[in-house]
Amino acid sequence: MKLVMFDIDGTLTESNNLDDESYLQALHEVFGFSEVSSDWASYTHVTDACILKEVCQSQLDRLPSPREVEVFQKRFLELLINGAEARKGVKAISGSSYMLKKLLASPDYQVAYAGGGWAASAIFKLKSAHLPIDNIPYAFSDDDESREGIMAIAHLRAETYYNQLFPDVVYIGDGVWDIRSAKKLGYSFIGIASDNEAKALFNEGAIDIFPNYDEHESFFVAIQKLT
Repeated sequence: MKLVMFDIDGTLTESNNLDDESYLQALHEVFGFSEVSSDWASYTHVTDACILKEVCQSQLDRLPSPREVEVFQKRFLELLINGAEARKGVKAISGSSYMLKKLLASPDYQVAYAGGGWAASAIFKLKSAHLPIDNIPYAFSDDDESREGIMAIAHLRAETYYNQLFPDVVYIGDGVWDIRSAKKLGYSFIGIASDNEAKALFNEGAIDIFPNYDEHESFFVAIQKLT
């Protein structure tokens, strides 16, 4: 039995642009920040929690208070919901729903989620995209501010939930920070990306990169090969 762990934005849901826009807008509305770098790879960890912390340290020379984090999270989620409604929902990456169903029904694999967003926003995106969330262990930015920490927690929760050890883990992601974190933890990696993003993953050492999940057989072959 192998564990297949998924990022959310850009990996299962077409929500990167919506997420970026909503996050930057919430920073402006809640804190008044207007000049914030959206080069997410420039932050120590590409997670909602770490980015907020580092932006506040840069702009205010202090950490955000728990109340400020709460207000920011609430406004961020509201903007995500409003933006998704304007776009008529969050779309699933092509083929992801079918592929997840196949994995969940397989006797050879178990599934977990581990993404850099907060749980409320991640769960909203999954539900809006009509992707499964019930009975799947997960960890998000509420649990740790680092990608590696989030992924490690999801791994432990999966072992507890499924009551078995997973020495082999395949992480599915779309960003260079995903493959870097996977390498640090000793996980195998499959990329979901195209064009420049795919080239960036290739330059980081990714071998198996798909634009989506439409090539189901090739995707499963890649998982089998890596594990």
